[in-house]
Amino acid sequence: MQIKPVISKIVNRVEDIRANRLDKIAKKHVQIHNDYWMRDDALNQILTARRTLGNYARKENVKIDIYRGDHILGDLTTGREENAVANKLFVTVTDLSNSKQKQALIPDDVSKIYLNQKVGYRIYDTSDETQQGFKYICESHEDSFIRNFYRKISEMVNSLKEQKKK
Repeated sequence: MQIKPVISKIVNRVEDIRANRLDKIAKKHVQIHNDYWMRDDALNQILTARRTLGNYARKENVKIDIYRGDHILGDLTTGREENAVANKLFVTVTDLSNSKQKQALIPDDVSKIYLNQKVGYRIYDTSDETQQGFKYICESHEDSFIRNFYRKISEMVNSLKEQKKK
């Protein structure tokens, strides 16, 4: 009897069980609705990142629902409203402990680079460590679609957590 094939089968089985568990967590905390209407490239990137989003959502105790942008439109809408939600995803983040929600429209153009700018002041210690100074900062980052998607979800989760503290 050879031990290597048996060990490799056991290792493969353990990896399959772990992958199934992670997929189950991802499906519980991240739900994609109307996925057949989304752009294929945006949907593929979200599905690839689903486990990561699921782990983040589980850690933060939130649920992420992803819809097509026109999900928020009613029956009586104008062309202007339809253009406002065209090529966007409607994302809802729900805090599972108190059922509060945050919603956002996130663009789904995968080929576009999204600019993220932060302007403000940063506190720093002076050389004698008895005083603090303020430094004006202006930072900008270029984000891909999926990084922009992560950033928006993170902002919504942080906003929910700040509401919870108040």
